[in-house]
Amino acid sequence: MFSERKVLLVVNPISGDKDKEEILLKVAAKAEEDDYVLSIFSTTGVNDLGEIRNLVKKLCPDRILVAGGDGTISMVAEAVTGTDIVFGIIPAGSANGLSADFGLPSGLDEAIEVAFGDNSSHIDAVRINDDISLHLSDIGLNALLVKNYENGDMRGKLGYALEMFKTLNEHENFRVRITTESATVETEALVVIIANAKKYGTGISINPFGDMSDGLFEIVIAKRIDFIETAKFLTGNASFDHDVMEVLSVENAKIECLDREVYFQVDGEYKGEVRELNASILKGFVRIAVP
Repeated sequence: MFSERKVLLVVNPISGDKDKEEILLKVAAKAEEDDYVLSIFSTTGVNDLGEIRNLVKKLCPDRILVAGGDGTISMVAEAVTGTDIVFGIIPAGSANGLSADFGLPSGLDEAIEVAFGDNSSHIDAVRINDDISLHLSDIGLNALLVKNYENGDMRGKLGYALEMFKTLNEHENFRVRITTESATVETEALVVIIANAKKYGTGISINPFGDMSDGLFEIVIAKRIDFIETAKFLTGNASFDHDVMEVLSVENAKIECLDREVYFQVDGEYKGEVRELNASILKGFVRIAVP
């Protein structure tokens, strides 16, 4: 008996500044062209992870597509872990750092072609306390920018730029101790990044060793830099000087903020202030459609 092929599209209606209606129409047309039965779920911010897990169990889709930012992508990846569902990304966030690291096309038609395509690759993830990170998470400066952006009134890259000035005036360095399987580092830091990938969505290369399939993640410690260099970093106009950076490739790490609670974000979503993080690699976590 013929078995229907199914695809589930998860849409974050408030991410970025792309027209979600256009995405819905073009995905529907491609699904029909490729003989998929399409189901659509729009996130609400209330128990989205649980709702998506229930849909995956009910529908048993062959692939799941995500139109949203890095935070939405990571959440959906967590919902399908342990399955062989192909995971397709349609960049629709404000920065789209994860799609940039994969070399996914920014054009909607091209991104949809890749998301429905035959090429795929397994990638790792990082568990950070109770959260899953596919891309880049951090404490300090950038997490404060994410917090300010989420509380701001404007979306998109212009929104990031406007919130940058507030962030530059508010941020403070902090003392941190990082313990890994091979070393302990204690230092003052501007930002500590838990990096499974190479680049922020602004295009800045923060982790030259990033490989999302190598069974490792990097701890990138950025120490004190001046106001101008900090502004360049936030806007993606310059990479950090490696003289003020330290990079550790690890499978596990404990990060302790020694003098105060510090702002924390996971894949572009602000999580609050923390004193301690425990991070560990999750190898081959999800299967992603790639060019």
